[in-house]
Amino acid sequence: MATNDVFNKEWEDERDKNNLEGLLEQLNLPPAAIKFVKHHKRAVQVALALIIIAVVAWALYGSYRDDKIQKSSAALSSAMELEGQAMLDKLAEVEQKFPGTDAALWAEITTAQQLMKNGDMEEAGAAYQSVRDKLGKKSPLLPLVIFAMAQTDEALARYESSSTGYQALVEVEGYEELGYLGLARINELQGKPAEALAVYEKYLNSIEDTATFQRAMVEEKIARLRAEQ
Repeated sequence: MATNDVFNKEWEDERDKNNLEGLLEQLNLPPAAIKFVKHHKRAVQVALALIIIAVVAWALYGSYRDDKIQKSSAALSSAMELEGQAMLDKLAEVEQKFPGTDAALWAEITTAQQLMKNGDMEEAGAAYQSVRDKLGKKSPLLPLVIFAMAQTDEALARYESSSTGYQALVEVEGYEELGYLGLARINELQGKPAEALAVYEKYLNSIEDTATFQRAMVEEKIARLRAEQ
């Protein structure tokens, strides 16, 4: 009698088997696997259906996301070509229509910059705060937003919160200079020359010898403060 293996199978009408069983035969799965799948046929069918639905849904979402990104980027680009209030209105429209996108975030940042440029420091500060609330702790934009907020607070004579912002920048690599100079300037604005002098000296000690321009600038400020004492 011929051996019943994959090369010598007894012919069977595929119509006598359901789709799942036919598929198992075509895949040449191990007997144990075929037995398990047949025993749990209903659960396997449901699982396969869910997988198919998930794949289709993900594909549709990806298409929707890509379309949203393209439209939001185009809307932001159009807004940036405008000026004045017209620009602010279009930027607000980008934020409203495309929330959660990078374009919406940049629209909010640009709005804050324009408000600051126009001298609307109160509104600019609120806009920057809104942006900061959306950023993660490791976002490369965070130090820039903190700096902008410190500037708006300084312009509004909110020296305590401004100092907090500048102090935060002192701890961020690449932003130390902005932090130290901001802190020293706030102390000078508050009539605290001794505190400002201490900040400048601390900054001077942190500067590398090769940073000749920064060193000369800080040494000049230190000499001026000492002369005023």
